[in-house]
Amino acid sequence: MLLILLIVFVLLTLLIGGDRSAKALVTLMGNAAVLSAALMGIYLGLNSLICAMAACFCVTLLTLFYQNDINRKTKAAFWSVALVILLLTGFLWYLGAFTATQGFPVGQYEIRESNGYSGRIGIDMQMLQTASLLMLLIGAIIDTALAVTSALWEVHQNNPRLTGSELFLSGISIGRDILSSTVNTLFFIFMAEYFTLFLQFMEYYSFAQMINSKEFVQEAISIAVSGIGCILIIPISALLGAAFYKRTCFRKE
Repeated sequence: MLLILLIVFVLLTLLIGGDRSAKALVTLMGNAAVLSAALMGIYLGLNSLICAMAACFCVTLLTLFYQNDINRKTKAAFWSVALVILLLTGFLWYLGAFTATQGFPVGQYEIRESNGYSGRIGIDMQMLQTASLLMLLIGAIIDTALAVTSALWEVHQNNPRLTGSELFLSGISIGRDILSSTVNTLFFIFMAEYFTLFLQFMEYYSFAQMINSKEFVQEAISIAVSGIGCILIIPISALLGAAFYKRTCFRKE
């Protein structure tokens, strides 16, 4: 069944999207290879955070510059993503270190020594949790950054007399329109993925137990980090987009 779904997905993608979608499929396979390499590196004992940062860098390059070509739009999006990652890495490390969400959740009953498994896999779980949050963040912000810089480029092309500050405000306005749909998408992905978990909570947990369970907190933090990244990327991509398109931001022509 999985193979059939994969074939249907590829055929529909090529039929509707054409050459552009074929390039997107190649990018998807490249990103999968990069993440697999990062996972293997972590398994072999390399630092989880360094592997995750290297993977995020490669994924960003592939998604922006291979799939969408090298131009001012993708350059502005790239530096926006890099700046958000730089700003949030310390915060992600704090979440991974001090929220006690690292490791296997209690609900993963199969990960028990009585079942023949061991939770001691020789990996720093705090670093691994930080790496997971970083990878989650990069997936959320790349599309938002490119959406803002691409729309802002169209505004600049149609209104070349706009000053840098006016272009920046246009980017903020574009970002506000994108933000509502992005946050809703993240929320429904979270709800759909953990629908059965919520039913289990309703059956066996009180509300206090639910909001303090590792499973719930891990996912709540994940969705919050994605939302923060999507919000923060908007003014940064608008600012850098205005700077790239006007060469000197806030300069009147």
